Amino acid sequence: MLDLNKICNFIQLKSLNTFADFHIKGINNIPINGPLIFVANHQAYVDPSLISAISPRKVNFVAKSEIFKFLPVAIFLKSYGAHPIKRNRLDLNFFRWAIKILNKGEALCLFPEGTRSDGVLKRGLPGIVHLAVRTGVNIIPVGIEGTNKNPGASGVLFPTGKIIVKVGKVFKFEKSNESLNRDTVDAILDKIMNNIAELIPSDMRGIYK
Repeated sequence: MLDLNKICNFIQLKSLNTFADFHIKGINNIPINGPLIFVANHQAYVDPSLISAISPRKVNFVAKSEIFKFLPVAIFLKSYGAHPIKRNRLDLNFFRWAIKILNKGEALCLFPEGTRSDGVLKRGLPGIVHLAVRTGVNIIPVGIEGTNKNPGASGVLFPTGKIIVKVGKVFKFEKSNESLNRDTVDAILDKIMNNIAELIPSDMRGIYK
């Protein structure tokens, strides 16, 4: 049976190395085994497949639920490792799916900003905090630079310009099922976002300078 994820990753790497000035730093920071959450800044359609392509292990993703209304697209995305999420609200189905993925020892990629930016890091959303604390798994920060120059669908097939991906060091939070107050959530979220911000140029860091 064809492995759609591996095929797409191969094609994505080929396009990056052919059309773009592509650089990867810190790839050896990615643990080969065990549950893992990638957290990254998000600027373009290519960002999820970019992280999937550089990872030595399969990566699961989320995508806005509206895309899954089209059956062919839904079949492709689910085969690739994507799961629908309802944005701008608490999505318990996503939360249960994410915990299930991590309990199986798999890797998950999330973009804490919740949507694409114009190249400057936006304020993170708190959903990632509850997942990180509830599971206590390893977290890998990733900084992506240059994909905002070609943010649309064409940037997936024909990425151009200088694109740099920096993979940071693993960090984690103590596992807990206790309720978190607002100050604790904000402090944890700031740590996550600052770990991402350290991997991108200062003019891209926004409020996390």
